[in-house]
Amino acid sequence: MRKLILALSIISCFSVFGNNVYDTLYINKDTVTIGAQNIQLCVFNDSSDFKPFNHLFELNNADTLHLHIVNNDSLDHSFTIDGIIDEAVPQLGVADVSLELGTNMAYRYYSKESYGHLLGASGIIMKGYEMYSKFYWNMFEQSSSLSYDLAALTETQVPVTYLPDVFTINQKVYPQTNLDTLGKVVGNVGDTIIIATVNAGKMEHTLHFHGYHVEIMQVSQNSKMLGWSKDTYPLEVNEVIVVQLIPHQSGDYPVHEHNLLNVTSSGVYPGGMIEILSIDP
Repeated sequence: MRKLILALSIISCFSVFGNNVYDTLYINKDTVTIGAQNIQLCVFNDSSDFKPFNHLFELNNADTLHLHIVNNDSLDHSFTIDGIIDEAVPQLGVADVSLELGTNMAYRYYSKESYGHLLGASGIIMKGYEMYSKFYWNMFEQSSSLSYDLAALTETQVPVTYLPDVFTINQKVYPQTNLDTLGKVVGNVGDTIIIATVNAGKMEHTLHFHGYHVEIMQVSQNSKMLGWSKDTYPLEVNEVIVVQLIPHQSGDYPVHEHNLLNVTSSGVYPGGMIEILSIDP
């Protein structure tokens, strides 16, 4: 295995030869202001420069992904996809992995260390659905004070007193989510739209759609939901759910977390986990 460096700064070097896709990830960590809160954030980036969001991979069904991972952190990390790979990436080191993933599937990749995924080091790989518009909601909440404890290694798990004050989708809070081209759903009546939703946080979340029902196409944990057509569905911690939306009417409709606390930013409503569906005739 070639060495991959998950350096809390992930360099992006992208090229495609046939069906082989080559890329470089950097593990980066820094302080960032989200809403009105300062938090410690660990992310997988496409360059060694810290950016407050995790890199998204979009692959065609025939692609094999080859990753060189650079770890810019002074702590060990991993590159993990549950049930598929669990590769160590040493402090200030590298690792190499090759991934042949299933078709028309979304995957959550993350650093399994407490100072990794509990600080936000969790991204999405989408394989397939080449013919459709695709959008991504990587849901993550955080307690600003806990983030500093996790980064300092004085805390290694979520305490029973956990009370988050930051609620994000793709590391953004509403109304900033409305400017996120990966998250804000745009389309036309009759389009087939694919939305990958991942719960990368530490508590269960529930998404509620106004205006539409969606069909659940993939679910990683609560398998009984597969095939459901619903306007509301839950996401367990670490769960990956892919839904299909075929809009029957035009308009702008919100999608939001059903817990009132999760649609606030620093206690102010509206904020937090809110997305907008903008559908033209």
